[in-house]
Amino acid sequence: MEGTFLIYVIVGLSIGFVDSSLGMGYGVTATSVLVTFGIAPAVASASIHTSEGFVDIISAISHWKFRNIETNMLLPLVLPGVIGAALGATLLSWISTEIAKPLIGFILLSMGLLILVRHIKKNTRNQTRKIPPKLIPLLGFFAAFIDVTGGGGWGPICTPTFIINGTEPRKAVGTVEATEPFISLTAMIVFGILIGFETFLWNIVIPILIGGILLTPVAAWITNRVPKKALGILIGFWVTFLSVRMILKFIGVPIL
Repeated sequence: MEGTFLIYVIVGLSIGFVDSSLGMGYGVTATSVLVTFGIAPAVASASIHTSEGFVDIISAISHWKFRNIETNMLLPLVLPGVIGAALGATLLSWISTEIAKPLIGFILLSMGLLILVRHIKKNTRNQTRKIPPKLIPLLGFFAAFIDVTGGGGWGPICTPTFIINGTEPRKAVGTVEATEPFISLTAMIVFGILIGFETFLWNIVIPILIGGILLTPVAAWITNRVPKKALGILIGFWVTFLSVRMILKFIGVPIL
């Protein structure tokens, strides 16, 4: 039992660090592992969003301290995001939305490759183009819905969207991390009401939560220090990896 607890703490350390430093990867990675082990998607998503919600609070505070956040985007993202998360949790409690994953995978693959191309180029001056303010609420709703039904997606969808539209990579990461606690905790509450908090995998939630909390402040500090070009390339690679992984899983290639 102690060995298993330690393994999940280490899992929490790794996914918490990656999520806080690159703005994505926590839910997608952890939920996929649980579903691979035969755990029902709703239970897996509920359990991971519970740990993620509390880890993201620490991450949000850390990114706020290092000024990695675009404050004008917070409310337009959070309010529709909460609605999308609640709707997604309700839907996942009844049906599976697996069919949407390949489409999302191809969209993310295109975004990841575009980020890579833009940041590998020698000219890395700030982009002047910004995402239209009226589209931010729609992005928040869509990303939250996909996040909860697919076990992850808030970061992989929001972070590259912001970067492609000219947001500085560290601020894209920080803004996503600052808003994500609201999405995760909304999912936790709705899942708890619909399927019961007693169904959550607390023996997994607690050690992953502990591991996730430990390195998130360090990750936020690193995000603040890494040069814009290097961080953009890392994010581009990670988005590309997650999207390829999503596509391969859908067509039946065995991968965690």
